Amino acid sequence: MGVSAFQREAAEFMDDEPYSAYGLRPVEITDRQVLNPYFASLAQPLSDYTFSQLYTWRNSLQILWTVLEGHLCVFANGSDDLTMLMPPIGDGRSDRALAAAFELMDDYNAAEGVPDRSRVEYASEELLARCGGEGAAVRGCEVRPMGADYVYDVRRMIDLAGGDLASKRQAKNRFTRNYEYRVEHYVAASHETECRRLLSEWKQRRDAQDESNGGIGAIKRIRESKAAELTLACAAELGIAGMVVRVRGGDAWPIAGFTFGELLGADQSSIIIEKTDLAAKGLAQFIFSEFCRLYWSGRPLVNVGDDWGLPSLAWTKMSYRPVNMLRKFCVRKSPVCRVSIAQPSQIAETVGVA
Repeated sequence: MGVSAFQREAAEFMDDEPYSAYGLRPVEITDRQVLNPYFASLAQPLSDYTFSQLYTWRNSLQILWTVLEGHLCVFANGSDDLTMLMPPIGDGRSDRALAAAFELMDDYNAAEGVPDRSRVEYASEELLARCGGEGAAVRGCEVRPMGADYVYDVRRMIDLAGGDLASKRQAKNRFTRNYEYRVEHYVAASHETECRRLLSEWKQRRDAQDESNGGIGAIKRIRESKAAELTLACAAELGIAGMVVRVRGGDAWPIAGFTFGELLGADQSSIIIEKTDLAAKGLAQFIFSEFCRLYWSGRPLVNVGDDWGLPSLAWTKMSYRPVNMLRKFCVRKSPVCRVSIAQPSQIAETVGVA
């Protein structure tokens, strides 16, 4: 199943495509009809488990896929190593597919001089169970937590009712009271250029704020911005719904916020992007609530993804009072204990036997 370093180098020399020898191919828009049935088989998918997420993040990561042992296997190379973005997805137990995927990663990473980087990220409890594990355990592997998706009751996000959401409700009402605004369905031809401007301004503000915190979110923010740019260009083709909010400023109506989402599994919607002009007070609360009302009220749950491990983002997402946290895990093979057995001649020399 593995491919030797020699075979890999030969493939690179022949076609300058280091992944073809492994049977890996980049994610293309035409792959949607092939990959979607795998995701549709999941009872409780994470926000990461959609074709649109794979496709839009290919702007910042090399995302590749293949089928091993009848299972969809999605790989990524973002830092000169090959990893999996999720466990194998297919019918029945997935342990054989997982073993094959680790063999492939191990071979590639050994050739790159990073043999210890093989891992599976964004593993859900559902997919871990399919790999033959119980709970968050997989035989022969180390499984460690790596965050969770925040999931809310969509009716509460629309109404923002109750004392625990009073500050959100007040901020939303303050926006509607203090600003003239328009809500429009996203159309790339009409909105893409302005949304790109807003995205750039948002990134510059966040980068400036992050400098005082050691820049811990800079790399993730760069990657997210690239994914957002591709979403702005391809939303209609990918089946992603988008909404923009214009806020009047004098005689102009510039876009002050935009958001995108999609259906996720049988009972969730997934909000994948939300960017707003921070100068418009209460807009963040308004756009989230209004997007849920206009687009996602037919689903009982709304998933807003994880918090990147950033305390400020975790605080904000927790303040909306999630009803569920879909845990994510990182999976690595357990280290192998190697015992060196001395030869008889070495033992004799050690004890001074002639």
